[in-house]
Amino acid sequence: MVQDPASNVDKPVIVIVPGSFSPAPFYADVVAALRSHGYEAIVETLPSSARSPLRGEKAATMQDDADHFRNIVEKIADQGRDVVIMTHSYGGFPGTECSKGLSKEERNTAGKTGGISRFVYVTSVVPTPGHSLKDLMGELVPSFINVEGEFMSHVTDESARLTFSDMPFEEAKVWADRMSYHSAASFDGKLTYPGYNKIPVSYVFCEQDVILPPEFQRSVIEGIERESGKKVDVLRLSTAHCPNISAPQELAATVVKAIATAG
Repeated sequence: MVQDPASNVDKPVIVIVPGSFSPAPFYADVVAALRSHGYEAIVETLPSSARSPLRGEKAATMQDDADHFRNIVEKIADQGRDVVIMTHSYGGFPGTECSKGLSKEERNTAGKTGGISRFVYVTSVVPTPGHSLKDLMGELVPSFINVEGEFMSHVTDESARLTFSDMPFEEAKVWADRMSYHSAASFDGKLTYPGYNKIPVSYVFCEQDVILPPEFQRSVIEGIERESGKKVDVLRLSTAHCPNISAPQELAATVVKAIATAG
């Protein structure tokens, strides 16, 4: 794993777990902005978004996504570094699931340094144990998603209007057209490990989101608080579902604020 020479080793490494249909380059501007604040930031494409039926590949599961990011986080923690897991949308599932045994608390108990110090959920779907994305979202699963065997794809125009609703339509279409195939099975994966019971949580609430509307985001926050018995630190952005595209500088500054406020 390449170290960012501009990063401050006293600061946590930020590992970004993307949303569905969203390859790693969708977060390039956020990574650059976080690095400008002195943070090392890492993003990789989810296995569930990296595979394609056009190449005859088998669709990945939510657990495959979690295992992929668990390996990334564990390698960083084994260097004695703290990690902040920043998730977006569907990424809240594998980002939470991957944290088993990797919190600072758990690693400290095992005599190890480093570990996950905070979750920053950016307009994310975050379940309670035993529930899937489909369980949580129900009829909110977007109508513009086409299921093609083991994979799903987006209807470009409708996705552009909703997913990137705070952007000019022609620009939004460019981004919607870049969205990858995504595994259908990943939306059925059920959470087995509520890592937020051991790890402090910040939630970036996107006020103009029509994919995960405000009432849904509030229900997610309330669910985390009920399950963990702890308050969630809520920060707000006046953006739609993808601030990583429409407002990367503002998103990065908000993530930095969440980390700094938490100490």
